[in-house]
Amino acid sequence: MLTAFLMVTCNRAGLAEVGPRLAAVDGITEVYTTTGSVDYIAIARVKDMEALAELVTGRLRAIEGISRTDTHVAMREYSAADIEAAFEIGVD
Repeated sequence: MLTAFLMVTCNRAGLAEVGPRLAAVDGITEVYTTTGSVDYIAIARVKDMEALAELVTGRLRAIEGISRTDTHVAMREYSAADIEAAFEIGVD
């Protein structure tokens, strides 16, 4: 399983419609509106790089209102729950 963070910038006309459309795309698990230099951050969870390429260059291209995307692939995952569990079993 591959996780990627998609920074999505929209044109003004498409701003309100892009979020729900992103959320409806197979492989997108979460969508957030944001402040700052991008309008949305979408989290994609897909099988492999080929599936990510299809999602970004195929399915997102069909969403009207997106003017730019910037994709960041996760390499390692750290979570508070994992760290807490490690301390509970005595891992230093």
